[in-house]
Amino acid sequence: MVPPENANLPLVLFHGLLSSPQEFGLITHWLRNRGVHHSVPVVDGYTLATSLLAPNWRNWRRAALDLLETDSEDESPIILGGLCMGGVLAAAAALKTRRRIAGVVLMSPTFVYDGWGLSKIRRLRQLGYWTGLDRFFSVSEREPYGVKNERMRRWIIKDLQDRQSSAAGPARIPLTAVREGERMMAEVRTHLEQINCPLLIMHAREDEITSLRSVDALFESLRLKDKELAVLENSYHMITIDNDRHQVARLLEQFVRKVSAAHA
Repeated sequence: MVPPENANLPLVLFHGLLSSPQEFGLITHWLRNRGVHHSVPVVDGYTLATSLLAPNWRNWRRAALDLLETDSEDESPIILGGLCMGGVLAAAAALKTRRRIAGVVLMSPTFVYDGWGLSKIRRLRQLGYWTGLDRFFSVSEREPYGVKNERMRRWIIKDLQDRQSSAAGPARIPLTAVREGERMMAEVRTHLEQINCPLLIMHAREDEITSLRSVDALFESLRLKDKELAVLENSYHMITIDNDRHQVARLLEQFVRKVSAAHA
């Protein structure tokens, strides 16, 4: 039995690396109209934090945990998820929080950089990590900006030119932040199987940052009882603003309803 709309568990979503809640702007109203009560919190030190000063992924996780555990005396369950590195952050928080996590959603999860769209400079990032020179460099985002939809891509390009940020993220990301993201990826990848609640992964077949092949291999390695991998056929990495965003919203609604019904 599907619970009434007001019985749906709350959904908390984290945006991508140093980006903003704008990444979910195009699906927000649809979800609310369907009774999916969700929030996209601003995470201190992570949201739009483009400083070259030393970032630390454990600080990102601590800030996320502080948000999740504020006003949670009733220990009511929530569904936790995120896009790209936000999904990795959500999984990292789910593994540590005292609050009950009823379900986890990973959208375009980045656990390895092996996509077709990576620049040669990004492939050389390990040299910066090893030498300590990463603090002097940043990675410039470039086309296709994670978006297959050409009209949406033109909008992103204009936003990046006007204000150095867009629904697809900032124009540049400090290499130190990329390094910390990879450290968080490695930590979560090692312990992901410890998440003992329903798991939904959404990933585009043509994702240019992380290949579907690597996501599928990770998915198959998990011995979770309740897991689902939804493959999107008409998007790149930024699935919440690309051609498949309506399918993403529907998949979120279905997952929230399923998990909520189990807790009703």
